[in-house]
Amino acid sequence: MFKITQHPVYPCFAILTAFNPRSTVISNKENRLRHSQLTKELRRSGFSFESVVTCSPDGRWAEQGVMVAMDKSEACRVAARWEQNAIYWVENGELFLVPVLLAGFEQQSLGDWRGFLYT
Repeated sequence: MFKITQHPVYPCFAILTAFNPRSTVISNKENRLRHSQLTKELRRSGFSFESVVTCSPDGRWAEQGVMVAMDKSEACRVAARWEQNAIYWVENGELFLVPVLLAGFEQQSLGDWRGFLYT
């Protein structure tokens, strides 16, 4: 599920996070610092982005992230620098899970992006 305050106007975009590198749970303080560093990096590089919270349907797990207008290969490079196993990619309203550090996995379509928005 994705909690957003503003719908992105980009035809395609990545959902990136710096939380919990390689799916290793770290402290909230470390995660917040990593998120701040990621957003600073994106701003310095000239990317526009919007905030997003990715969460489980029951709300027990949540990560801050960004929806950023960049091409998929660049998004994967950024995610790799932040040690993320995968990214979400949205193109023409379709949501994909794209592996970054996970060998042996292929991109998967998850369906209509709007169906994953938290209401």
